[in-house]
Amino acid sequence: MNDSSNRIKKVGLPPGSIIYTGENPQHKIHIDILAYNDSVTKRELFDESSDLSEIRKDFKGITWINIDGIHNIPLVKEIGKLFCLDNLVMEDLVNSTQRAKVEEREEYLFIVMKMLKLNLISKDITYEQVSFIVGEDYLLTFQETPGDVFDSIRARIEAPNSRMRKKSVGYLTYTILDSIVDNYFMILDEVEMEIDRLESKVINNSEREDLQAIITLKQKVTTLKRTIGPIRELISRLQTNSVAEYLNDDIKIYLTDLSDHGIIVHDTLDILNSRVTELIQLYHSTISNGMNEIMQILAIISTIFMPLSFLASLYGMNFEYMPELQSKYGYFIILGIMFALVLAMLAYFKRKKWI
Repeated sequence: MNDSSNRIKKVGLPPGSIIYTGENPQHKIHIDILAYNDSVTKRELFDESSDLSEIRKDFKGITWINIDGIHNIPLVKEIGKLFCLDNLVMEDLVNSTQRAKVEEREEYLFIVMKMLKLNLISKDITYEQVSFIVGEDYLLTFQETPGDVFDSIRARIEAPNSRMRKKSVGYLTYTILDSIVDNYFMILDEVEMEIDRLESKVINNSEREDLQAIITLKQKVTTLKRTIGPIRELISRLQTNSVAEYLNDDIKIYLTDLSDHGIIVHDTLDILNSRVTELIQLYHSTISNGMNEIMQILAIISTIFMPLSFLASLYGMNFEYMPELQSKYGYFIILGIMFALVLAMLAYFKRKKWI
């Protein structure tokens, strides 16, 4: 089901209607809670059957709550109630067609962006929405499906004497955003290698099947551009003074670095899009050149056989008085003339560099 089909589910509903617009996943929802300060790390796992009131505990430090799955609307509402999330935010949490954005609330900051996953075997790219609720001492992250690119962050937090545990919740938010953006580069590198491979194939041995592969690649790049292209605007929004209040001053320098990455992602997408467009033009030029070479060969063959056909048809007429027909060497003379004509024309074509 594509995004336009998913949006139909919300047509005609009032604002704040909490309707899940994604696919219908079969997996169970898991809640991973990682609480830490400079000296203590605690990790707990919950599921749909757990008492969710336990996830909102008083803890002197940072609490990161990651929810894998947004299709269970009652569960999302219960979590929203625990953290005083308004209906408009919860509506966007379960709407998997959201564009990357940042919204401010009195008690928290709401961020939406896309996380990409690459299948290393099929090279298919899957897109998953990740939503952030950034509070004073907590961070909620909502994912559509299990699995993410945050394992290295969890390992850093749980490592002995980790300096990250001394940082603010804003720094935790930054590291997750940075991890998602860094993963973009791996995806874009893979797409670039695919473009290089197709470009080499088109130049060396173009086939009609290549056009479908190029069109599929063009659709992939267009989807990437639409999905992760807005990341530059999202990061710029995080750097504004009003939003920076939610993230603490200690991450301003890191947001500048993240902004540079966002610009590189945006520019790389533009370059890849241009390269695929040029690849389509290269394919058509290669096919056109191939057809021109074929037509040139056919034209040369036709030109060679034209005088030969003339001689053959001339002496094929049934006139009684044709002196050459009575000659003992007439047949061999005509063959010699034909052969000489062929050699003369081939030499002329060679001198003109037509062959």
